[in-house]
Amino acid sequence: MSKAMRIWPKLISFLLSAVLALTLSSSSNDNKNNEEILTKRRSSHPEPHTKHHPRHDSHQQQHQASLSSATNKIIECGIYLAPSSIPGSGLGMYAGNRTFHENDIVTDEDIVVPIFEREWHSNVKGKFLWDEYIWNGDVFDGMEQEMENGDMDEISVASPGVGAAANSYMSLVNVEDNDVVTDMAGIAKDSPGRGAFTIYNGRSFFALDLIRPGQELFVSYGNKYFKSRKRIYGYLPLPDDDYDEADDILNTALELTIDNEDLDDKRYELQSQSGEADSSAWEVRKQEMWEDLHSFIVDVADIYNRTSRVLNAVPTNASIVEAVLDDGGTAYQDLNRSIKELHWLEENGQCMDNIRTGVSSIPHAGRGAFASRFIPKDGLVSPAPLIHIKNMEMIRTYFDLKRNSKGFFVPDRNGRSSYQLILNYCFAHEESTLLLCPYGLLTSLINHSHKNPNTKIVWAKEMRHKEWLNQPIAEWGDEYHTGLQFDFVATRDISAGEEILINYGNAWQSEWDKHVDSFVIPEPKNYVPSFGLNEVLEELELRTVQDREYELDNVQLRCHLHYVKKLFHGGIAMKEDPACRIVRKLEDGTYLVRIVNWFQNDNDQTVCDTGKLMWGVPKAAFYFADMPLSRDHHQHWAFRHAMMIPDEIFPDIWRNIADAESFTEYEDEDD
Repeated sequence: MSKAMRIWPKLISFLLSAVLALTLSSSSNDNKNNEEILTKRRSSHPEPHTKHHPRHDSHQQQHQASLSSATNKIIECGIYLAPSSIPGSGLGMYAGNRTFHENDIVTDEDIVVPIFEREWHSNVKGKFLWDEYIWNGDVFDGMEQEMENGDMDEISVASPGVGAAANSYMSLVNVEDNDVVTDMAGIAKDSPGRGAFTIYNGRSFFALDLIRPGQELFVSYGNKYFKSRKRIYGYLPLPDDDYDEADDILNTALELTIDNEDLDDKRYELQSQSGEADSSAWEVRKQEMWEDLHSFIVDVADIYNRTSRVLNAVPTNASIVEAVLDDGGTAYQDLNRSIKELHWLEENGQCMDNIRTGVSSIPHAGRGAFASRFIPKDGLVSPAPLIHIKNMEMIRTYFDLKRNSKGFFVPDRNGRSSYQLILNYCFAHEESTLLLCPYGLLTSLINHSHKNPNTKIVWAKEMRHKEWLNQPIAEWGDEYHTGLQFDFVATRDISAGEEILINYGNAWQSEWDKHVDSFVIPEPKNYVPSFGLNEVLEELELRTVQDREYELDNVQLRCHLHYVKKLFHGGIAMKEDPACRIVRKLEDGTYLVRIVNWFQNDNDQTVCDTGKLMWGVPKAAFYFADMPLSRDHHQHWAFRHAMMIPDEIFPDIWRNIADAESFTEYEDEDD
């Protein structure tokens, strides 16, 4: 909030006082027909709206219940995908047939997929649409060990469910996510599925407040997101200061006009002097003063091209301002618009909660998607809007490095390479560079069956840019918004609780079979992810310096910093938990520990310097951490292959690779 904006109430007061004398002096001459004028003015105003504030009781539940009856059908759907209530925002998510109370779980546990140093690896130019949907890595627990020196800026996270499908209206945020869980989803140490799926899961969303049937679900993108995208979103008001300042401005303007007791006293004085008793003309005058002042505020916003977030929170319709302020303030002025009737959602939306999370019956698959209710043949399993990547080389990764002419390490593009993990959650075609990544709720958990699928993908009947199906990828591939959508539909009746399975295609099956046949347990064979070791830490016999070093197994033993400072009585300069090695176990069950300082030497080699000794370190002081870039999904042996789009639905105009065998070897011409 600028200093100029903070003086608005004083500015309004000054401007009003400047014209007040003229207004009062002319008021006695404008009595004729004012009663009629006042009646017309009031009748032209809409009735004050009743805002269903999340913290207020209302008749919304009864209204929706009667609405369900009016449709002559039982509405089962709990979550819908439908056009957002935010103009120009595409699709959004809505609550369906139930009311969610504070802390209720709104959506089931979904996955998140990390994307590492993509711009550093990729040499393919073009817009990467996932950038509009990804989250920062530091939002999620367990990812701090993924990069060297904890450089979390290099990690982006794709959240294909609510994280991508739900919109953000910062003053109406009503859902928040639970902590992400890190685990192997039951995959064994010798499974060829290691590294082929994300270990980050469990991203469920819960209600922050009362969410009524038909209400749009809004997540918080954070103020920084909108501040960095002024070109796209303009100067949107942001909580809480912008709305508070807008409320102050409007309350001041109303107090100086319609609610001004000093004006009423002056009116009484003038009427006493003139002998008049009719107050209607005065009410008309105050109303005109209010509307003129409101118009002035709106005009100022327009003059400055609406670059004030505060003024952009001011309703442009003067007639609803009092109702807006009475119903919670400008922050909630669009709440009513965000609540849709259930029959509207049935007609204009698609059900998103026909599937739930579970443990897959498919070997090496880990998590899976299961029917939450009966789904008839040809019925919708789930809608899946698509994030397009015009060239899959945008997500290629390299394992070997070389120095460039300036002496910096860069990817060796002639060395070993693979793709980011997100490839496994996207669809492709053997004759195209295009990737299409679904972001439907839980659709990323749908597994493969070559022989017994019960679901397939089809093009949605309604899409934002259906014309893209008839245009070359080069014409729309750099569009920075989504436009295509798959629907997952049942190929036969699916019973509640049955696993949802699709056929990933012959190419996928062939590559998976080769991977399984050639897979051996990779080195280091003693590697157990840190989150697995930490689960059994209390029962684990910890190694000493006489045993095998943990670093040889791609993990590291660390000591919590608060224990270190306590044992050194605060006399140690550290900001992060140090690595440590156990010299020996003491008779009282504590440990003698040496702090280890890892650093880069002048030759860019990672070396360690043994530091101070600590006596009496309890077992509670220890925990395990993975060495950076050591987890399975970073390794060259991890399986990578997109799901394949069937020939019969893939547009010929998108086939931009002549040789089908070049699917996994395609190199951009500008490389």
